[in-house]
Amino acid sequence: MPRKGETVSDLSVNQSCACPCGQSTFSVSGAPVSRFLCHCQICQSVYKQPFSDVTFFWAGAISLPEDHSIQFQRYRLPPALRRGSCAACSAPVIGFLRLAPFVQLAFVPSQNFSAPAALPSPSAHIFYHRRVSDAHDSLPKVSGYWPSEFAVTRMVMGSIFHGTSSA
Repeated sequence: MPRKGETVSDLSVNQSCACPCGQSTFSVSGAPVSRFLCHCQICQSVYKQPFSDVTFFWAGAISLPEDHSIQFQRYRLPPALRRGSCAACSAPVIGFLRLAPFVQLAFVPSQNFSAPAALPSPSAHIFYHRRVSDAHDSLPKVSGYWPSEFAVTRMVMGSIFHGTSSA
């Protein structure tokens, strides 16, 4: 979690990640762009929970082993997140979103980190209009498809131009 005066981009994560069964592993080494709680129907279905807790990075921070057993699938037409799940337990492992040639983001379920307490705090709830229950916290709650997409875009742009991430 950032300390007072520190931004998410000041944090550096160097952790291993794994699905719940431990079959699908990879490592992350770099500064997170941000973290959010997603209430979209795809996340509800894939995570089998009311929302997903996701920390995302520039894809260069991710090291997948060559012999990984992660199966990737898109649930919408591109441009859309390529969601990877474990071949053994079917749990979400990692997702990739290509923004442009050679520019890609990686979305990692926060519970897959070996030390999730060292991650930044979530900055917003997105796709909140799809929630199955209300969240009782002080985080911004962004409703609607385009406002939610724009909130994530602002997190990315904040990381690029200001070294911050806010919804």
